[in-house]
Amino acid sequence: MVRAVTPSGHLTVRASGPDPAPEGTAVTDARGTFHGRVVRVFGPVARPYLTVRPRRPPTPTEGIALLDATLVRE
Repeated sequence: MVRAVTPSGHLTVRASGPDPAPEGTAVTDARGTFHGRVVRVFGPVARPYLTVRPRRPPTPTEGIALLDATLVRE
């Protein structure tokens, strides 16, 4: 689930469990739309956070629409 959009345009995503997508993994939304690649895994082991770098930074409107969206690994 997308928790934040950073000032640099990266997405901060909370993993659903202890087995997060590894760095370099492509992530999509439920419709299959590509949203970026995982560039960092950090935080607690039980439910880590991921930093996802999109192809281009989202516009403010796109960023707001992404908040609380569920992303899945491709």
